[in-house]
Amino acid sequence: MSNSRLIKIIFPLDIKSLTMKERVYSILFYTVPLLLLAVFTCINLNDFRWISLWILYCILFSPWFYYQLAYEKLERKYKIISDIRFGTTYEFLSKLMVMCVPGVIITIIAASYLLNHLDLGIIVSLAFIVPSLALYFRSDVFNDESCIEGEEILFGYIPTWYGLLSLAIGIYGYFNAVGFNNSTITIILFAVTLIFQILSVMPDKFNKILSIEIRQKKGSALLIVSLVILFFIIYSIITGSSSVNLNNLDVSYESLIRKAVTWGIAIILAILFARKIRSMNKE
Repeated sequence: MSNSRLIKIIFPLDIKSLTMKERVYSILFYTVPLLLLAVFTCINLNDFRWISLWILYCILFSPWFYYQLAYEKLERKYKIISDIRFGTTYEFLSKLMVMCVPGVIITIIAASYLLNHLDLGIIVSLAFIVPSLALYFRSDVFNDESCIEGEEILFGYIPTWYGLLSLAIGIYGYFNAVGFNNSTITIILFAVTLIFQILSVMPDKFNKILSIEIRQKKGSALLIVSLVILFFIIYSIITGSSSVNLNNLDVSYESLIRKAVTWGIAIILAILFARKIRSMNKE
């Protein structure tokens, strides 16, 4: 076997150029030595946790191993390489991210169990549900067709941006929500987090109601930043009010007017800023 083929097996970046036997060799290269190390450690230390960690390692990277072995099948089903952009298609990128989720969830729950924090592992795992369902079932949105507008090639609805945004919001929201002794506040934070997770994977809906083109990179970035800022504003309002007696909150007429004026000005400025971005995209 030549050195070039050996390098391709060790670094299987161009899977299509590898034979099936070479792909198997590549998988064995990243699994067998670690298995032997785990077995050797177990024999000497009488500690079988290393075998468990090896199993979790294989589960975590099983989508990548499957991708190597089933490359041609996946290519026929999803078309891996994009015809209009550099890299993979949005359709396959969505499915690949979803394929990784079960292994990640199992790893998180198992690791949290070993660290005696199973409850936190389950809570963090909840954050994967919404983005996974959205990326899997909303193939009519997260695809390369969203990048085409007449003869112009747009940024489109890239699944990594919106999927990871929804995941990050979920992890932060659910993880912090359980830290409050007030069950009402916890339920409200869970609901707010769930709502923003869903909003994060609905860029096509925002594109219909906003004056900016979300499929442009600037519009997409503006939507993501706006969702993050709005989420943290609402989250801070809720968590801030939870640190004081809810009966002592100022809900007088004057207070409500001040808040309405403040938020009204903020919304108007946000709309003006969005229109400015829209005009920049057109130019």
